[in-house]
Amino acid sequence: MTMSRTTQFGFYLLFGAASNSAAAAGYALIEQSITGLGRAFSGSAAVADDASTIFFNPAGMTNLSRKEMNMGLNLIAPRAEFSDRGSNVNGTPLTGGDGSNAGELAAVPNFYYAHPLNDKTVVGIGVGAPFGLVTDYGDSWQGRYHAIRSDLLTLNINPSIAFKVTEKLSLGFGVNLQYIDLELSQAANFGSFLGNSQGNDGRVKVTADDWSWGYNLGMTYQFTEATRMGLSYRSKITHDLTGEGEFRIPENVNTQATAAGFQDGNVGGRVTLPESASIALVHQLNSQWSVMADASWTRWSRFEELQINSDVSRLNTLKEEDWENSMRYGLGVEYKANDRWSWRAGVAYDETPIPNAQRRTPRIPDSDRTWLALGASYHYSDNIILDAAYTHIFMKDSSIEDTFTSGTQTYELSGKYKSSVDIVGVQLRWLFD
Repeated sequence: MTMSRTTQFGFYLLFGAASNSAAAAGYALIEQSITGLGRAFSGSAAVADDASTIFFNPAGMTNLSRKEMNMGLNLIAPRAEFSDRGSNVNGTPLTGGDGSNAGELAAVPNFYYAHPLNDKTVVGIGVGAPFGLVTDYGDSWQGRYHAIRSDLLTLNINPSIAFKVTEKLSLGFGVNLQYIDLELSQAANFGSFLGNSQGNDGRVKVTADDWSWGYNLGMTYQFTEATRMGLSYRSKITHDLTGEGEFRIPENVNTQATAAGFQDGNVGGRVTLPESASIALVHQLNSQWSVMADASWTRWSRFEELQINSDVSRLNTLKEEDWENSMRYGLGVEYKANDRWSWRAGVAYDETPIPNAQRRTPRIPDSDRTWLALGASYHYSDNIILDAAYTHIFMKDSSIEDTFTSGTQTYELSGKYKSSVDIVGVQLRWLFD
């Protein structure tokens, strides 16, 4: 995916929604519900306490007895700080700084509407951003030949329907219409035209977009009045991105670089966003307390390589990735204090799909992460509910040994990342007859 808007000299650009702007592992954004955020999304395929179940498990809509509209906003504040451990080009240290904090504050909104047609059938629609990334290191950092800016936006429109097959079993189905827009940039080293290895940088920027579609399925089963299980599945979505690759060339080498084939051109690349599955349980201990848990799987092994194709040879490139499938585990609790206030908390462990330091890149310096979350709901009236949540994500320090060769130059970005993410979410729920 990265490559779909990528590269200069045959450099590769990692497409991801992850770097550290994505709050879930890989390049996914799980921030599709504020009530879910408050329990670290534990049990989301089974809880079905508001219309955001459209994303996590459409079958859960049969638990909603009234029409409901949700409007939520997540503010995601990531930190990704690089420290150098011998980065070089052909053995000569790479010049520049550490890039400071590469993360940027991102706003991730979502919208849901659920409408019961009768006591057995509910229809709904959800709009959100399941993948996303904004990260910027600046023009003068050491890894500028690997990455400068990554800006990924997705928009997912998810019409859904749910049926109560029996008093215990419900099934749900949804279609996902998904738009993706990508901008990636990195420095282009034109110093070789002047006989030096660094210090005469240009830039290459790739932009591309596409519409595609997939689907999601779900099931809930009510074992007892107090215990419910949920199973959910989201399909892969394949995007055939098309766009443009543009070089910014320093004036003093413009003639040589153009003659050498550094020209703007069309680019294209295929990206498959992975499928995922989840199993979840929720159990009501008594009239005030309930607990929930889940385990989720994502097929990141689909991310085997990044390839960009272009009518300009300098923009063609291939990069092996070899990501691994990953798991996420969550455990949460909710307390209904009275008719006005509800409180929730959760913890989750999210595995990274990146297998080692050699497969880690500055666009996606992902690592294993642990979530700690708190949330609350206030019933302002019979029709209006206000939700808020806060989550801190602790990320394991990670090493990077990212190497590529362009012509006679071999670039190695070697170092460590210290990363974390803070998320604040607010939501308005409007229930009506």
